[in-house]
Amino acid sequence: MSINSGDIRSKIMSAYYEDVKVADDDMLLLGKVWKASGWDRDKSLLENLRAMPSPETIRRTRQKLVAEGAIQPSVSATERRYKHFKRVRRELGYEL
Repeated sequence: MSINSGDIRSKIMSAYYEDVKVADDDMLLLGKVWKASGWDRDKSLLENLRAMPSPETIRRTRQKLVAEGAIQPSVSATERRYKHFKRVRRELGYEL
């Protein structure tokens, strides 16, 4: 499947306007984007997955939209991600 980043961005934005929780929950976001991309319950899992944008592309695009300020994750999600970031840096030997 070819990647149309503008189409993925618009689907993420539509999902965000419908439910702001998608900024915090990648699985929820993935489900909403795949549904908007035409997930067909009558097709096999493999057929559907081949026709859908990849989870990595959706997640990266969400990250770009957050960095651009187009969508805003919750304060608790931001704090949780920052704590995880600090822990990983500490484990790698980079103290903050």
